[in-house]
Amino acid sequence: MKVLMFGWEFPPHNSGGLGVACHGLTKALSNQGAEIVFVLPKKIKIEKTFFKIKFANSKPLKIISIDSSLTPYLSSHQYSRNEEKAGALYGRNLFEEVNRYARLAKRVAASEPHDVIHAHDWLTFPAGMEAKKNSKKPLVAHVHATEFDRTGGLNVNQKVYDIERAGLGAADKIIAVSNYTKDKIVSHYGIDPNKIEVVHNAVDPADWQNAGGHFGELKKKNKIVLFTGRLTLQKGPDYFLSAARKVVDYYPDVLFVFAGSGDMERKLIEGAAWLGLADKVKFVGFLRDAKLEKLYRAADLFVMPSVSEPFGIAPLEALTCGTPVLISKQSGVAETLKHCLKVDFWDIDEMANKILSILKYGQLREHLKEQGGREVGKFSWQEAAARCLGIYKGLTTV
Repeated sequence: MKVLMFGWEFPPHNSGGLGVACHGLTKALSNQGAEIVFVLPKKIKIEKTFFKIKFANSKPLKIISIDSSLTPYLSSHQYSRNEEKAGALYGRNLFEEVNRYARLAKRVAASEPHDVIHAHDWLTFPAGMEAKKNSKKPLVAHVHATEFDRTGGLNVNQKVYDIERAGLGAADKIIAVSNYTKDKIVSHYGIDPNKIEVVHNAVDPADWQNAGGHFGELKKKNKIVLFTGRLTLQKGPDYFLSAARKVVDYYPDVLFVFAGSGDMERKLIEGAAWLGLADKVKFVGFLRDAKLEKLYRAADLFVMPSVSEPFGIAPLEALTCGTPVLISKQSGVAETLKHCLKVDFWDIDEMANKILSILKYGQLREHLKEQGGREVGKFSWQEAAARCLGIYKGLTTV
């Protein structure tokens, strides 16, 4: 099976879970015999041997380099310079880059033999549609998040929504990362549920066995409660901060760590100071690989307070590193992960109570750590790849 796959990011040059998912899935697909050409919008250094990588601005395509960022979202610095633009979420000129990428997809489709086209999220849907027009091959649209997840249903970007709806309509099959996401696709985009297959994300334990030592300077006498992810509305870091204020009143020997960056960073830093948490909250920026693993292993609890999380790979990463998790009920992973604590993202009183239960009761923490560590083993990229191959075969078998 020859797969022409379009993505926007790939480790180690990723800004979030999309790149992680692309890496895990493509590696597993390759292990099961699929021949993959992975198309990225800009040439970056990637040392992978299990599939072929094409860059939309590489010399073989004779294309002038696209001067673009691989991450579509505004950084905290960019956001602070554009606060007058209400609801600003996406980087400057992003739509021009998406359209340019789509135009180049025709050339890639013409030069790379393939049986099926696989496009990850709205950024690559136009590219997938252009490739389909050229080769007449079936298109699979893989939805890792919708505009309603990213905005919490507020200030939905009409351009993004229109691209998503067009891509979902043009796709021969849609892959949703959870039933939670499938329901959103049906309700917000008017898609026939029979067109959608659910393929859960996973985690590769081998990726989380490399870090030695811990963030000892953070531990000292404090327990650590960890948040990782973009500091943006979708991820709910403000609810995490509000819960922290309540926890500290009853358990002062705790440090709340934010690992990530995004448009809410300055607001959160100012909010921590206003709440009197300056010495109880630490912002460490965006981390990856060994540094992130060390922080996972140092934490006593990982919290994912997302307003709307299509799946949520981070809790699986935390459990793989031996850290119990508290996750938002408004998430895809909540529908399948059992040995964890769950809370509605908006219920900061209950969030604080459950954080306190982990900090105070070591037996509960150890139970969730042990049982969650066993359960996370059922999330396999090999299984996800097998599901995708089944979808491909269903589209290509006459």
